[in-house]
Order: sequence, then structure tokens, then C-alpha cells
Amino acid sequence: MCAAAAVDLPARRRASRGQIVTPSRLRVTEKAARSGTWGDRPPIDDDQARSRLLDAAEACYERHGVSRTTVDDIAKEASVHRTTVYRYFGSRDDVLAFVLLRESASVIEGAEQTLNGNRPFANRLLDALDGAIAAVEKSRWLRVLFSAESLTMTVAAAASTAFRDRIRQTLRPYVDAAKANGELREQLDPDAVADWLVRVAQMLLMDHLAEGQHDARLDRRATLRNFVIPGVLSPGAADTATPPTRTKRAKR
Repeated sequence: MCAAAAVDLPARRRASRGQIVTPSRLRVTEKAARSGTWGDRPPIDDDQARSRLLDAAEACYERHGVSRTTVDDIAKEASVHRTTVYRYFGSRDDVLAFVLLRESASVIEGAEQTLNGNRPFANRLLDALDGAIAAVEKSRWLRVLFSAESLTMTVAAAASTAFRDRIRQTLRPYVDAAKANGELREQLDPDAVADWLVRVAQMLLMDHLAEGQHDARLDRRATLRNFVIPGVLSPGAADTATPPTRTKRAKR
């Protein structure tokens, strides 16, 4: 009776707020309550269950390292059986991919905000790529997941692919618009351009992380402005990219 009440009360609250309570969400909670898993604190729905498993994975990554974390480690941290992890994520790589996507959500949102607007596409693209790289460098988890060591591991393959897919999906409509406006080189395919931009940004990020050049923003912007932007935009559009700001010398 207590377990049933614990399930029904959140359901009534969500229903009173106009939220749809699906049978699958109730089944997750009821099954967890009956089995005594999740440290006797069953999740209220699938989303919370996934979130708690990802929290457990991050704790394990910090304790054991990304490459040494196993599904058993994640299950133990979350107080569930390993089959519960597999119920929500197909593999250890999938867990890492979802951790990366969750942590990178703010990076992707920031890039999209920068790409919006009426400025020339060259300036928006430059700021979006530079800002995304800088945001990853400042993020504790994304720095770990994008380090040269992690990206060479099989366990990180799904994560890096998932991140590239999300960034490419974000870039694609803006690249399409640039193509329609004549700002993209005529012979280039927009999807290939979006993919190439993501790969170049990832390469620059790995170089900076490997060399510890966390204060090399002007050098990175110069690389993007002088080599990356001109490679995909029409000559006239590429020329609009903003040069680095020079500090004026004080008059004597």
C-alpha cells in the first residue's frame, strides 16, 4: 500500500498540472518500488531514471576515469542492477554519448544563439565556432571527454559521433541559408560543409587541450578567420569576418 501511494501521489500531482502520465512511466516507478532498487528512492519516470544513471556515470568517470568505468560500476553507483542500465542505454558507449550530449547542451544552445541574427554569416560562424571551442575548454567534463586520450578510445567513439551529429544539425539550417544567399561557395554541399566545420573545430580543440594553450584565443580566431572561413564561404562573404581587435597605443 505504501509503495502504491508513493506512485499514485506524484501521478496525481502531474495530472493536476496538466502533464500526461503514461503507463510506461508508472510501470518504471512501480517496478523500481517493488524491487527495492535505486537505493529505495525510485525515480518518478523514465527521464529521471536516465538522469540518475548519467549522474552515476559522471561520478564513476571522476573516480575511475572514462576508459576504466564499467556498466557494473555505474549500476553500483546508482544502486541498481546492471540490467537496469542496459534497459535505458544499449551499451557503455551509449552512456558516455548521453553524458556528453547532456553536458554539451549549453554549448550547442550558445552556438545557436550566436548563429541567429542579421550579421554577415562569416561573423556569426566565426563567433559560433570560437565560442563553442572556448566553452568546451572551460567545461570540466567536456574537457575530459574531448581530450586526445579519450578521443582515441573505443569507448568515446559513440560520444564524439553523437556530438558531431548534434553540432552538424545545429549548423545545417544556417549553412543552407548562407548557400541560398550566395555566401557559401557555389560548388560545396551544405551537409559536407557542416560536417567539415565540426571536424576542424574538434581538431583545434584537441590541439589546444593537448598543448595547454587555454589563453590562445586570438590565435584560434586567426586560424578560423584566415583558413577555415575562407575555405567554405564565397570570397566576398569571407572578407566580412571581423579581424582581431587591436589595442590602441596611448598618445605620448
